[in-house]
Amino acid sequence: MLAFGLLASMLVTALHDVSMAWDVWYYHLPFAARIWGIVPASQFAYDPMNQARFDGFPLLGEALQGLLWRITGRVQAANLVAFASVPLFAWLAKKKLGVPMAASILALLAVPLVQIHATSCYVDLPANAAMGALVLVTIAAWAEREPPGDATITLGLACGAVAANMKALLHPIVALALVALLWRVRKRRVLALAALAMPIVFFTPLKNLVLHHNPYYPVAFLHLPGPDDPYSSSPVWLEHAPRPVRFVCSVLEIGARPMSDPRRWTVDQWTPPSAPGYRMGGFFGLYAAASLALFAWLVVRRRAERGARAAAIGFGALTALVSVLPQSHELRYYMGWMMVLVVLDLWLLGRAFAPRAMPAVVVAIAAVVLVTRGAYLYPSGESFDQLVRSETDARVVGRVHDGERVCVRHAPWNFLWASRFHAPKSYAVTEVDVPAECAGARSL
Repeated sequence: MLAFGLLASMLVTALHDVSMAWDVWYYHLPFAARIWGIVPASQFAYDPMNQARFDGFPLLGEALQGLLWRITGRVQAANLVAFASVPLFAWLAKKKLGVPMAASILALLAVPLVQIHATSCYVDLPANAAMGALVLVTIAAWAEREPPGDATITLGLACGAVAANMKALLHPIVALALVALLWRVRKRRVLALAALAMPIVFFTPLKNLVLHHNPYYPVAFLHLPGPDDPYSSSPVWLEHAPRPVRFVCSVLEIGARPMSDPRRWTVDQWTPPSAPGYRMGGFFGLYAAASLALFAWLVVRRRAERGARAAAIGFGALTALVSVLPQSHELRYYMGWMMVLVVLDLWLLGRAFAPRAMPAVVVAIAAVVLVTRGAYLYPSGESFDQLVRSETDARVVGRVHDGERVCVRHAPWNFLWASRFHAPKSYAVTEVDVPAECAGARSL
């Protein structure tokens, strides 16, 4: 009851609290609105770099956000894409591994980044939930003596398609997991069907390759063209450290803000760039370390079992790959790693000690859930109307003439100046990075 009570409270939160994070208003919701014609290009034009991002980024997450916004008429409904990731991931853990949904939900919500993202408009959580689901499906397929059936392969391909078309950083993990899953089958018919599905799974990079001659447009990739440079950032003290070292330091939250600081965990783990914990942490280091220790102990204890060996090899491969991927220390990009870990712990615990172990585990995890002080578990933020009033100036908007084209430079809140949010006004907005880009339009 506790797990589903928390979910119910978070559902209300997601429907009331509007996301305040930079990326939400800089491109996630503007892209979602453009896809479904909620705020078309004639009302709000992107700056050149954001237009390039719209042309090349994987947009499945934004498409789902925009669909919910369109159906409900509420901007906050876009939060439900991330929110739904938690119960859906827990449902898959129950279906494929037999882990009780309540236990999985609590174990996931005990991860600060998962809890925070579950009521936000970021796409990291749904993308990572899909990636983690694919990894669990693959591990479950190798844990059984019989090869998986068509339904399992289809589920794995669907999870891979969702992850790959939401987050480009997850492509290597999706590719490796699908190879491992299909290797378990090795039936010509299934492999042929899987080959036909690959253009759907990797639709975005293939589309970019055809249209822009670069699978990761707008980011310059190898020697392929792109207007944006690859993102690279880390704390000063780890600038020259190998990626696996950065990953370990981030998982253990070395250099993070103190536990007494309410900003220890945020949606993007931002701190001043000079801070030792810049973009680091988010899994609660003690919880992550305890989960890893428990996993190692359970694997050694059950090492004679096929399932334990599959879990060890699968999670080991996932860890090795994640640790060397770009920005591996920015854990929000790779939340699936922690999500897989906590579910595998619950699975192996159930196999080792049967259901009698679950109540004690659930009680322990429930205590960890509140490490964030519960601020993300109940409605405590602004509504959309409040945000529009606080981040725009009604007097300035009132002086805009119907039919006029204006330019704005108030990142990340440019989108909030669109005429849709200031009815009955009707005017066109162009966002700019520098005043010179206004091209004669009046600057607000």
